[in-house]
Amino acid sequence: MNPWLKIRLGLVFLSFAAFFSLVSFRLVQLQLLPDDALDNLSKKQFTKTDKRAPFRLPIFDRNHEELAVSIPVSSLYAHPKKVPSRKRVAQVLAKHLGGNSSKWLQKLDPQKNFVWLQRQINEEKATRIKELKIPGLGIESENKRIYPNGSLAAHSLGFTDIDGNGLAGIELTLNEILLQEAQKSRIPKDGKGNTSYIENTSPTKTEASLELTLDRRIQSLVEQELEKAKTETKARSVMAVVMDPNNGEILAIAQRPSFDPNFTNQTPSDNLQNRVTQALYEPGSTMKVLFAAEALERGLLTRDSLIDCGNGKIKVGKTTISEAESSHRHAKLTLEKVLAYSSNIGAVRIAQMIGSDGAKDIISKFGLDQKTGIETGGEATSQPKSADSISPLLLATLGFGQGLSTTPLQLVTAFSPFANGGYLVSPTIISKEVKNNFKPQPVISPKTAKAIRELLVAVTEDPKGTGSFAKIPGVRVAGKTGTAQKYDPKLGYKNNKYYSSFIGFLPPEQPQLLIGVMVDEPHSQYYASVIAAPLFKKIAEQSLRILNRHSTEVVAGSTSAPSLKETTAPHELITAGPGRWLMPDLKGLSLSEAMRLLNRYVDSVQVSGSGYVSDQKPEPGATLDGKSYVSIHLKGFEG
Repeated sequence: MNPWLKIRLGLVFLSFAAFFSLVSFRLVQLQLLPDDALDNLSKKQFTKTDKRAPFRLPIFDRNHEELAVSIPVSSLYAHPKKVPSRKRVAQVLAKHLGGNSSKWLQKLDPQKNFVWLQRQINEEKATRIKELKIPGLGIESENKRIYPNGSLAAHSLGFTDIDGNGLAGIELTLNEILLQEAQKSRIPKDGKGNTSYIENTSPTKTEASLELTLDRRIQSLVEQELEKAKTETKARSVMAVVMDPNNGEILAIAQRPSFDPNFTNQTPSDNLQNRVTQALYEPGSTMKVLFAAEALERGLLTRDSLIDCGNGKIKVGKTTISEAESSHRHAKLTLEKVLAYSSNIGAVRIAQMIGSDGAKDIISKFGLDQKTGIETGGEATSQPKSADSISPLLLATLGFGQGLSTTPLQLVTAFSPFANGGYLVSPTIISKEVKNNFKPQPVISPKTAKAIRELLVAVTEDPKGTGSFAKIPGVRVAGKTGTAQKYDPKLGYKNNKYYSSFIGFLPPEQPQLLIGVMVDEPHSQYYASVIAAPLFKKIAEQSLRILNRHSTEVVAGSTSAPSLKETTAPHELITAGPGRWLMPDLKGLSLSEAMRLLNRYVDSVQVSGSGYVSDQKPEPGATLDGKSYVSIHLKGFEG
């Protein structure tokens, strides 16, 4: 064989051998050796990532009742460049989603790669469109925030945008806690692009929630009473706070007008403001209590100290200050009567005893120039006052609550030391181990707190006291009215607009509820004694029933103070003979408790109203038999 031919054949053989060696090496490299770049490329070609929408934790009240939840919904999107026959698709969308076809044709802009056609549509519509299998259209799962109780606690809860981001209230301030990360899933596909199985790449989170201190039952009754009060008084707004004075837990905080967080786009912007924490008002006569406490703390006065009330007038510099009403013109009054009758001149005298430095201390230590720290955010507060800025005239008016602005929540919180023995609480709406985290901030001595409690009881129990309409049968109430004439920069205090309030707690021996009610610009009567005090009574009385507590009967002539006890229905009626029983006292019982008792002994019971038993026929002690006519009427909100 030609030598050159052998060489050429050898070269060809070596070339093929080298080629197959390289191919074999590459096959080994691709099939057996790890390669991150190739692995990532493979995942892109044979898998896709499904990213579920972010999920917001549900919000519950203290009894684990739903206040805000998230539900799965579907949203329709399109890749316009992939949509065939845009005009026909637009007609189909108009048929299933409503509107005219031109609207949908405009959305299917071929210059865009992606557009949302409609967010958060109902499942029925989503299913119908999905079944049409229109190229370029897709359905994505999202979560929609809903508030099952409508406007209940709206200003505390706040609301979110369509993407689930908090915009107001707790939804905003705790957004990072409430908003859970989107869950991702890797979906492998077969050669035809069909899903073969689904593998979660992120671990499923343990189910969690946010629990508030609010009690939905009390919140509901408060909002019902505020709605009635606003209608009756034609006030600009009505507000209320129900708090545990011992640890600052808020049981209810509400206002009217309000809004439904499910439909914020239909709400006037003014209604979205949380007036309880964001609006500033002059406190009026409720401020007299703080000055009285300081005078007692410093030993300047006692309960029975006589104070010159100047027959209703006092001159400070060139200004003469008078009582609001001629009936308030007194020569001298004890400290107890100054508060009970709400004497402005007596309050001026007390403020003058304390002085500008003392007034500054009062404002500061009772928290009237600092935010309370409530978790709903956006709090307003007045600027701190220096002693030099408090002139003799300002000092005099501060004594009866003019010249200083506070939020309703600040003012209610300022009364907590009188209820709990001397320390200022930090109001909270987030349920937690308050006792472990709470650090008392003493502002007055227990002795002063006790003395103020008795002075405030006199406000409601004295026949001439301004708080007499806040009295609750069987339970002593400690509280103070406040009627503040609103200041107008152009007219001063002559604008005939008032702010009426009542702040009180009960029972004074062991206070369990601290309640403040505020009525802004009532158009009927404006004195707090006839506007705010009765509203306080309604809220306080029904709150006790909801908490399953009522007053023990006070025996005439007894010196023992009434207390609160758990309401328990008797297991059976007292026998009055064969087939006969004595009618029990059902007042304060829930419907289920009353019916559980009566159904065992009588054939039928007529029921009216809702909430807790307020009236009954026959009266307690009457004789019943199986055919007796029994009717009960309920009032208040039943949980």
